[in-house]
Amino acid sequence: MDFFAQQDTARRASRWLVLWYLLAVAFVILSFNVAAALLYALLALFGALPLAGGAPLVWTGLWSTYGQALLGVPPAVHYAVSGAVAAIVLAVTAHRMWQLSEGGPAVAALLGAHYLDRSRVAPAEARVLNVVDEMAIASGIAVPPVYLLEREDAINALVAGHSPNEAVIIVTRGAVHKLSRDELQGVMGHEFSHILNGDMALNLRLVALLAGIACFGEWGEAMVFAAAEQARKSAREERGEGVLGAIFGALVAYIGFPGSFAAEAIKAAIARQRELLADAASVQFTRNPDGIAGALDSIRYLGAGTTLRSAYVSELSHMFFAPAVVHWWAFPTHPPLEERIRRAHPRFMREDYRRTRHAGTYRDGRVAVLDGAGNVVKVLGGIGAVAAAATEGPRREHVDHARRLLERLPQALKARLASPEAAQAAVLELVSGALPGARRHDALLLIELALPALRQLPQKRRDAFIAEVNRRVQADRKVTLAELVQATFLRQHLREGAGKPIPTKFRKVDDVAGDAQAVLSLIAHASQGDTAAAHAKGGAILGLALPAPAAVAELTSARIVEALERLRHLQPFEKPRVLKACVEAAAADGQFRLAEMELVRAVAATLDCPLPPVIGALDPATLAA
Repeated sequence: MDFFAQQDTARRASRWLVLWYLLAVAFVILSFNVAAALLYALLALFGALPLAGGAPLVWTGLWSTYGQALLGVPPAVHYAVSGAVAAIVLAVTAHRMWQLSEGGPAVAALLGAHYLDRSRVAPAEARVLNVVDEMAIASGIAVPPVYLLEREDAINALVAGHSPNEAVIIVTRGAVHKLSRDELQGVMGHEFSHILNGDMALNLRLVALLAGIACFGEWGEAMVFAAAEQARKSAREERGEGVLGAIFGALVAYIGFPGSFAAEAIKAAIARQRELLADAASVQFTRNPDGIAGALDSIRYLGAGTTLRSAYVSELSHMFFAPAVVHWWAFPTHPPLEERIRRAHPRFMREDYRRTRHAGTYRDGRVAVLDGAGNVVKVLGGIGAVAAAATEGPRREHVDHARRLLERLPQALKARLASPEAAQAAVLELVSGALPGARRHDALLLIELALPALRQLPQKRRDAFIAEVNRRVQADRKVTLAELVQATFLRQHLREGAGKPIPTKFRKVDDVAGDAQAVLSLIAHASQGDTAAAHAKGGAILGLALPAPAAVAELTSARIVEALERLRHLQPFEKPRVLKACVEAAAADGQFRLAEMELVRAVAATLDCPLPPVIGALDPATLAA
């Protein structure tokens, strides 16, 4: 599956979404105009309001006279109603956009989910964190923070954020405690597929836009429920007010129903196909159809359901793994469970699966071979496999590889990355080369594992931490490639606005040719082979006739940081080409070195283009610093 192609599809869906939004707003305005005209005509029928131009109302029978009144509604009434409704819709949309501007953490706050602190979690929660870590590393995505819906016993989950490297995972207590490890992996494969497919940003736009057109229906429902609750608790003589409130709320809900209906229709039109794609990608990702099919079957078998009680669930329903809310009149945002199971695993046998299912199952994949090649990585599947992974996304081999990487790390070292304070101290020691037990080739992996904790810091403390990292990197007035990569990685993930969409400033690669030239030159020099050939190969991918590689003296850390920053603001359509050019330049001599791999990872993080890890042989005993 080509994830960049799916991201392109998601972007096109975003453009159609704007058109559907405008049509839905017009639909809501029309609904309120009809209601306003009916009410105005009724009042005019009894002489309470004048007709347009002061025309007299001639009695010719009830219905015909009422028809005269309808035709005589002044245009100013329609202008006022249209303006007021449009203003309310736009205000609600703008408010929801502002609420969601922080991305994933904002969604977690709306749902009432709390952050899973790795320093104090139960065994079942630790299992979820381990699965998320494996999936993130296998995907080449920054390890996302995990939030728990503690009071929800249903089986469900979602991913939210504006960009792949700033996502968060939200999971229910039911999913944590009722699914096996394989099933959790299937669910997380589905959610990570949404990240890679570009669905997250589309989903957040959907929430903001549809909040405006559905607000009247939701307000009406809320008034009805509030009035009913008031009537239940009030004395008998005070219940009349509750009845009036319920009637008014019902009228608002009825008039606003077309907006709610349109919102559900738009959500269903976009979400259903994306859910099937994510299921298919999960199978490709894990190469274990029993995982996703078993999770879907567990929803039926265990009777836990998928519907949630948390606030704002209705607005976010299309983002969940399975239906989180059910309206009798609504379009379903997810295909039926039976259809999803059949498509994900056509040969799924429920009885056989239930007999063999047990928690903690994990099917081992193939094992990498160590060839003692120093700091050169022999890539399993050939160099072409790396370039393919950059567009086709991760496979089961990447998940197995990520699991081995995590198992190799000392537990005491991972424990130091669990809380924000401990993670800050550990990363600063790592950057300074003084972290006990840390191996050179594990540096980026350790930083990735520290990111969920570091992202819990307020922005002011993040900025201070980045400044301290830069100070330590430049303390000896010399910046090594490893230090440049580590500082770049941390800056991209912890900078202000890291979780927000990246504005586009450059439309074509030609607009940043000099910056691409600088980055490709650095990668070519790091290859320690034919620098000119490596540089030219990368330039050919970009379709640029680049001059000779820049001299090492010209490639200062400031110049590289500037180049990466400009490439970060490149048109999203062009970024995959830049990443592929970097991969081809690094692999021009048929092998990957540690420095090349890390540079390419830094470029991928800057461009916000997930890149699965290189699977191959790496001998820790002979790694060069």
